[in-house]
Amino acid sequence: MPSGSSRRASKSTGRSTADDALSETPKIIRQALVIGALGVLLGAAVNFSLVKRFARGEFRETFFSQADNSSVRLITLQEAEDLWAAAEGVFFDARGAGPYGEGHVPRARNLPATESGQKLPADVMELPRERTLVVYCEGGDCQSSLLLAKRLHDEGFKDIRVMTGGWEEWKKAGLPEEKGDDKE
Repeated sequence: MPSGSSRRASKSTGRSTADDALSETPKIIRQALVIGALGVLLGAAVNFSLVKRFARGEFRETFFSQADNSSVRLITLQEAEDLWAAAEGVFFDARGAGPYGEGHVPRARNLPATESGQKLPADVMELPRERTLVVYCEGGDCQSSLLLAKRLHDEGFKDIRVMTGGWEEWKKAGLPEEKGDDKE
């Protein structure tokens, strides 16, 4: 309930509290816009390295539509683990040789995405096009697995699955790992 002094103030100015609320609307809108702008600036500052990479066009190659890449599907760690445990897919590690040698999914082949100018190895090209292929990279904001998945798709493979959490999530879950390179 309004106090006596505020009632008197409203009566003396001839304005109602509804009029007072309407006069505050532009101020509230300005404050909301300032808060929104600060949020955008803070978000850009916190993610500056990603913003720089995006501005350089680094992610352009990894954007793909499901219509253009119908054979590529994102999967969870659990789905990847199930495929691995049942030996139902060929796993490819899209990281470089160094990180691969430090640890990788057992039986995974090292096929770095950075070698996109090179042809895929002959033994990969000889795989049946319907074979399930599981691709992973570091995890987080890594784009290598998507780049490799696109290459495999472009070569006609029809069942490519990208483990979204990558090696980071596999290792954190305490799942089996191998060390060393895949050279025999």
